[in-house]
Amino acid sequence: MASLSLPEPPELDFPTWIRQEAAVTGAVAAKDKGMHILFSGPTQSGKTTLCRIVASLRDYVVVLGSKPKDDSLDAYVRDGYLRIDHWPPTRSDIRKCRGPGCHFIVWPKMASRADLRKHTGLYLSVLDSVYAEGMWTTVVDEGLWMCDPKGLGLGAVVSDIAYGSASNGVSLYLLVQRPANVPPITWTSVGQALLWHMGRQDDVREMASLGIYDPRAAVAAVQNLRGHQFLDLPTRAQAEWSISEVPASWAA
Repeated sequence: MASLSLPEPPELDFPTWIRQEAAVTGAVAAKDKGMHILFSGPTQSGKTTLCRIVASLRDYVVVLGSKPKDDSLDAYVRDGYLRIDHWPPTRSDIRKCRGPGCHFIVWPKMASRADLRKHTGLYLSVLDSVYAEGMWTTVVDEGLWMCDPKGLGLGAVVSDIAYGSASNGVSLYLLVQRPANVPPITWTSVGQALLWHMGRQDDVREMASLGIYDPRAAVAAVQNLRGHQFLDLPTRAQAEWSISEVPASWAA
């Protein structure tokens, strides 16, 4: 008896995909709710570029930049984000906001390796403030570094936001190369997972299990991704999966 073929997600051109994403974002925001999104893929896969594009759909965004230098973070500044090294933003900072809402990147200068962990208290202030105020979209660009005890050790705080802040209008956008050593609640609490090709089979299976589709089909879809293609895997009912790809012209 022949085995049944697995369902496959439809492929969407990127303009169509981002229009659909904007409609979902708008519907969630209209209810004063947040929705957490996981971006998981290897270095240079395009996850930071895609996150920047998706974050632009929200009015109040704060990005946590924790690298000494990064072209993909510079792209936020080119898009009009105000780079600051303090929190909360001052009145002067808020007056500099362009368009509706405010977009900040909290990204202090780092001159040496010793500076990598010097700003933990600053990131903690942002996360505590976001949790209390609500309505912010918070981009954690380096999920492993932010959460792991060998990094900044803020896994418990990020977990609290993942678990308890969506009802307060907070959206957590978490970027990881792979889920290992990141608290599971941070990525099992998402409403949407954007996944790139992964080399480790256990990573693929864990990510595929998040969705509302047959995990075997999700595994096959992820394994067949190439280049900058990504699988949009919803974890909520009445949402559709798809595959798309960020064109080079949209990249940083």
